[in-house]
Amino acid sequence: MNNPQWQWGTWASWQPENWSLGLVAITDGRVIGTQSLDANRFAVRREAGTGSWLGRDFHGRGNGTEMRAAVLELAFAGLDAEYVTSEAFEDNHSSYAVSRKLGYLDDGITRHVIRGVPVTGRRLRPDRPSWQAARSIPVEIEGLAGCREMFTGWTR
Repeated sequence: MNNPQWQWGTWASWQPENWSLGLVAITDGRVIGTQSLDANRFAVRREAGTGSWLGRDFHGRGNGTEMRAAVLELAFAGLDAEYVTSEAFEDNHSSYAVSRKLGYLDDGITRHVIRGVPVTGRRLRPDRPSWQAARSIPVEIEGLAGCREMFTGWTR
């Protein structure tokens, strides 16, 4: 679903205290998935959340791992986060495996209701040391210096 009003609203309300960055993953000129990074009171909490979706045709090829590695690099190396959070439904074994491979640690559960049925989400949270220990995919960040203050409220 394309919802430009939601996207414009996200951009219009952006401030270092509360932001949401929606990214896309592209392979061979085709959007294959989405990856988000968002934060609330980032300057104080130094914590961001991630969310992702990957088209089913692109599962099992390392794309999800690369997407998540890139956003973790942005959060930890680029923005100096101390923690990053994520969540996967308990039956999403692929997402959970990617998270574990990249240093995410279990952080409890959350109960949701989807189509009238209770569903359990597994919360995950890597800290900086667990991310650094699992860091194995090279990621290069370009152009962040010019807009870093938009995420953190401070410059390096």
